[in-house]
Amino acid sequence: LADDVMLAKETISACAKKFGMKALLLPKTSMCHAGDGLNLHFSFRDRNSQSNENTFSDHTRQHGISAKGGSFMEGILQHLPSLLRFSLPTVNSFRRVGPGCWTGHKAEWAIEHKEVSLGVCLDLNTGLATHVEFKLSDVCANIYLSYPLEWKV
Repeated sequence: LADDVMLAKETISACAKKFGMKALLLPKTSMCHAGDGLNLHFSFRDRNSQSNENTFSDHTRQHGISAKGGSFMEGILQHLPSLLRFSLPTVNSFRRVGPGCWTGHKAEWAIEHKEVSLGVCLDLNTGLATHVEFKLSDVCANIYLSYPLEWKV
């Protein structure tokens, strides 16, 4: 994933340069607009099972989130201040965060809600929780540091 993000950033910059423009890979270019993030999506697969099934969801538990998924989310929220040092590394990064910016601005989670920092995404067909989206990250982050850190919590 990290290599793909870097390749995309380099490609965008090169294409812009080819046409005499400069790509602004900034989280917030105008105070009148919401800004641009680099949301990270996490799900869990059971490598030991034949079906490689998604283990983030568990329809028998409250909110349909497995114990593993809940623990992961709890770790992200508990360590959020430390994680932000890597996922929102600049002053401009923090300008993108706040009420009405679709990023969340508190250590909270919700299901299918655009204004929280950690959002649980549902499968439209089954209604089951499939993965979690971390919204407090942007293109200024070093993806080689921020993405692995999210997994280590």
